[in-house]
Amino acid sequence: MRRLAVLADIHGNRTALRAVLTDLTKQGGTDAVLILGDLAVFGPDPVGVLNLLRQFGSAYYVRGNTDRYLVEENYPGRPDGDDWQSQVLASFPWTAQQLGRTGLKFLADLPDRQLLRLSPQHTILAVHGSPRSDEENIRPDTPETELIKMMPGPWYNLLLCAHTHLPCDRTVAGRRIVNVGSVGLSFDGNPRASYVLLELQPNGDYRIEFRRVSYDIEAVVRQLIAFNHPTAEVTAYNLRAARPLGQKLIYTDQMRQQRQAVRTVIEKNLYRTEEVMEGP
Repeated sequence: MRRLAVLADIHGNRTALRAVLTDLTKQGGTDAVLILGDLAVFGPDPVGVLNLLRQFGSAYYVRGNTDRYLVEENYPGRPDGDDWQSQVLASFPWTAQQLGRTGLKFLADLPDRQLLRLSPQHTILAVHGSPRSDEENIRPDTPETELIKMMPGPWYNLLLCAHTHLPCDRTVAGRRIVNVGSVGLSFDGNPRASYVLLELQPNGDYRIEFRRVSYDIEAVVRQLIAFNHPTAEVTAYNLRAARPLGQKLIYTDQMRQQRQAVRTVIEKNLYRTEEVMEGP
């Protein structure tokens, strides 16, 4: 495996995903695809997204925080009001109903990380948020002192992450960190879908290419309205502005509670070697 495509934060936007896959084909394809979670919530077509993803012959997945919320059923059954936070939360039961038992099982079976040892000099740790938590942010402006605390172990030289919908490429303490941005819900002011093409280079280096792909945003907005999506107004704004409506998405205390309880276990599990995927 020498060339990977890395996708994340599709968020039920099948139109954006299809545009990315078309662009990927035009770029010559890859040996495998790595998908860093948040597949279904907020967009109009979560089932269509999973159906497209299932077509991959060689794909590695990481579960995102919103995927986990769906599986754990840590979301309110009904919105509490007409404010935008309530609309956001109402997307979870709507999406779960669309996915049904089969779709939710697909999400439940996803791992919370991937450790890919592709050569003696190339080992990649892939997560959704950070190695410590699927809710932790790695942003272009995250202080280096915070990033160092997030990264356990010396046994990988590239960290791939997502979650913030803000693409970036940084090197901290000699280790490269790449946030691949979002396919379906960009927050960096650029409404085009974002993904990364990664190629192994000599001496443990990587060639990272950020791809931005245009797609029909208004078609997605029309889908949201036609499907009577509970988050249609908020998601339409996010898609058009390529910015979040507020400073951050609002989740419930119950959603966060379980993650805090298992964080230590996940950190310990990062040191298990039996789950490492060996490359040629």
